[in-house]
Amino acid sequence: MASRRNLKKDLNFITWELISECLVYQILHPEVPDEKIMQAIEEIAEKHNELLALVNAPENRHDRALAKKNYLAVRKGFLDMVQIINALSAS
Repeated sequence: MASRRNLKKDLNFITWELISECLVYQILHPEVPDEKIMQAIEEIAEKHNELLALVNAPENRHDRALAKKNYLAVRKGFLDMVQIINALSAS
């Protein structure tokens, strides 16, 4: 299993990349309301905090099945963050 330290670094990296993607989208598409882009950034930040809490304090980390379930939830959270960007560009 990868270290939690590397997982947190990856989480921070992906979060900032997605936020910068929102800002680039805002520059390239001025017709999109700023409120919609700011809402996407807020959702990404909220998801980041949720995932960071899951990584920092996994429930019952000594039980392999529960730990695996926890890290699968983190993986799904990464995909949810990307879906926020996809929804922004689809509209």
